Amino acid sequence: MKQKSGRTVGVSRLLGRLSRGEATLSDRAWTLSPLAWPLTRFLAGLRERFVAMRQASIDISLNTARLQTQTLACRDMAREQAAEAEGLATRGGQIAAMSEQTSVSVNDIAATFHAQTQVAHDTLQQLNELHQRVTRVAAQMEVFSGVVSQLSQRALSVEDTSRLIKDIALQTHLLALNAGVEAARAGDAGRGFAVVASEVGKLAERVNSATGEIVKHTSEILGLVADTRGKTDQIHLDMSSSDRMVNQFTVSFDQFVREFERMDGQMNEVVGTVSQVNLTNQEMNRAIARIATLSSQVEQRMLTMDDQVMAVRAKSERLQEMLAALRTGNTPFDSLVHALESMSAACTKLLLQAHGQGVDIFDHHYRRIADSNPPRYHTAYDGAIERQLTQILDYVLDQLPGGFYTLLVDNSGYCPSHNSRYSRAPTGDLDHDTRHVRNKRIFDDPVCQGAVKNAAGVLCQTYTRDTGEIVTDLSIPLDIDNSRWGAVRIGVDYARFEEMVSAGAGKPEVH
Repeated sequence: MKQKSGRTVGVSRLLGRLSRGEATLSDRAWTLSPLAWPLTRFLAGLRERFVAMRQASIDISLNTARLQTQTLACRDMAREQAAEAEGLATRGGQIAAMSEQTSVSVNDIAATFHAQTQVAHDTLQQLNELHQRVTRVAAQMEVFSGVVSQLSQRALSVEDTSRLIKDIALQTHLLALNAGVEAARAGDAGRGFAVVASEVGKLAERVNSATGEIVKHTSEILGLVADTRGKTDQIHLDMSSSDRMVNQFTVSFDQFVREFERMDGQMNEVVGTVSQVNLTNQEMNRAIARIATLSSQVEQRMLTMDDQVMAVRAKSERLQEMLAALRTGNTPFDSLVHALESMSAACTKLLLQAHGQGVDIFDHHYRRIADSNPPRYHTAYDGAIERQLTQILDYVLDQLPGGFYTLLVDNSGYCPSHNSRYSRAPTGDLDHDTRHVRNKRIFDDPVCQGAVKNAAGVLCQTYTRDTGEIVTDLSIPLDIDNSRWGAVRIGVDYARFEEMVSAGAGKPEVH
């Protein structure tokens, strides 16, 4: 950028203009006084130091804004992490409690399972004993069936013998009758033989009668033996079937007991695993609680850091305000201040013209525009100055390399107009209207409030937009009839602005 220096006649006059802010440190005294050269060198050295200090303060502000952005992001992440850690700690405590309860329940189940396994062993032993007894009874029934069969055979033999004896008794009785008849024929000679024959006949009748009784009882015995044998055979079949069933059940139950034993072993492994999981959960719960505590501490430290960053930002802005009062001249910063002052003069002129036409430019009765979101407002004067004010704002912004916005706000933060790029027609979409419909809104953010509350002089503030861009906001108060009306603001990417102005992009101003 081409360096230009002003000339002032006389050393004392130059010093007076410097003290009133009417001259810059790059101006020179037009005089033959021997103090002129030493003063020139002193002012040049002083200017270099002030320029370096201003640049350093701007760099501090830019870095502070970046640091604040990171701090806020870290604070939000720390807050989110603390909330998540707190929730995780709560859930971890619940899991630890459930794990402890599960461990107790599993131990109880394992103990019950082990006891049932022992009961199953005892039952299997009883089944084996029952199988053995059933097997013995089946064998005994088989022997008994053989005995009954032999008894039946003996009874049949007795019956056959009895029938034979009966037949013999009948034949003997017949022979006795025949002998009696023959004895009767023989007369007295056969009388003795007749007596014997009669006794033999009687004896044969008794034998026949006794034999009949024997046959009768033998038949009854044979019936009973046959019935006993049938029932014995049925019992033997039932016992054999029971023996097979008991044997099959014993084999199945033995397999069941083996599975029970295997499951008992697995339950013991589960108990060990659950105990290990419970121990791990307890340790994890303690670690999570520690993380929650540390996250809370980090959040508190980030809040403290944010406060400290804000303090550094405030001090750097105060330093810039003090340095801005010393006009160094021929720097990008001076060009930006010059553009700000020119824009302020043009806005003041426009407001005074409207005021002279009877427009109430101090109206604070903000009337909300219907269906506007974010809220936008009309005043008594916004319609009267909107078109010309937009032209002024756009003209200055077009000349600012790296410019973000140029803005006029009243002492409440209300902007009656904005740059054309931020004055699009509303669509009803909140995100679109928030970004692109910014005219006639009231800005109550800290940067705008700092601008309208600034007592005097140039205020330089640096902040991060919601898009992540670092904005350097320069503002000066605007007074009408010795009354504070508001402020004019210029927002730029100062690093880009400085680079392009230094490269000869020109000095912005308003005519």
